[in-house]
Amino acid sequence: MPVRIGKIELIGLTNIYTEDARNLVQQRVPGQSGSVFQDLGREPVTVVMEGILLGEDTQASLEELRQAQMKAKPLSFAADAVAGADLTEVIIADFQVKQLAGHQNRFSFHLKVREHQEPPEPADAGVAAVNAAVANDAATWAGGAVDAAGVLQAPESLMAAVDKNPELLGHLSADELGSVITQGQDSLSGKNFGSLLGTLGKVNPQVIGDLLKTLQDGGNLGSFIEKLATEGINVLEALTGVDLGAALSIVKGVAGASDFLAKLRRVASEAQALGLQIQDLDPLAPFQNLEVKG
Repeated sequence: MPVRIGKIELIGLTNIYTEDARNLVQQRVPGQSGSVFQDLGREPVTVVMEGILLGEDTQASLEELRQAQMKAKPLSFAADAVAGADLTEVIIADFQVKQLAGHQNRFSFHLKVREHQEPPEPADAGVAAVNAAVANDAATWAGGAVDAAGVLQAPESLMAAVDKNPELLGHLSADELGSVITQGQDSLSGKNFGSLLGTLGKVNPQVIGDLLKTLQDGGNLGSFIEKLATEGINVLEALTGVDLGAALSIVKGVAGASDFLAKLRRVASEAQALGLQIQDLDPLAPFQNLEVKG
């Protein structure tokens, strides 16, 4: 009946048995006969083995078992002989060795192992991770609030601040962001405006419609549409994947207006170039070198 503990195979077993018990607490009832037992669960399974160690590697096996017993180190366990005891790891609880007289590498042993069970996690095991996540979220929120306040004080710093911390857009209302954009519109290009809308779509998409309406009501949306048209910026591409909801119609209107204006400018430019060509055209030039014969 071979048994393997760790890397050691015990092939000289003469006796093996298990000890199974439950932890029962007896509660006596005053004035009554009998008792009440409270079941606190089963005890770890104990396996007792007795036998002989022999062979050339006996000393190494003994030392490994001693070290495991001293350090309470869990060892893997496999034994077909222990029926009904589904053990995978054990800890050596007691290890007694006696060298047999007349044999250099032959020892008798008494080995008691107990089922190893991982201790349960404490009730507050996940509290530290939750606290860390809350602290990180609080720090991010505080950083965004501070950066948003800085942008309100210095509107010209909007794009630099957004590049550094996009989350600040979540701390600005549509009116506040519209005011910042209006005050810094001279320094904002069409590309900046498209990038700003794209970032806002990721951080706070529900504000986009109100922001465009605020700019429209303030008479400033047209200048940004002109910049988008001049630079060939398509705001719909910047907002790809963003659920615009009710703001979709006004965004499509801005994109359509900028596209129409861009095409109109191209037509005007081509017409101007054609006018210059016609102005320089001399219809009699091909006939100036012709000779008239009488």
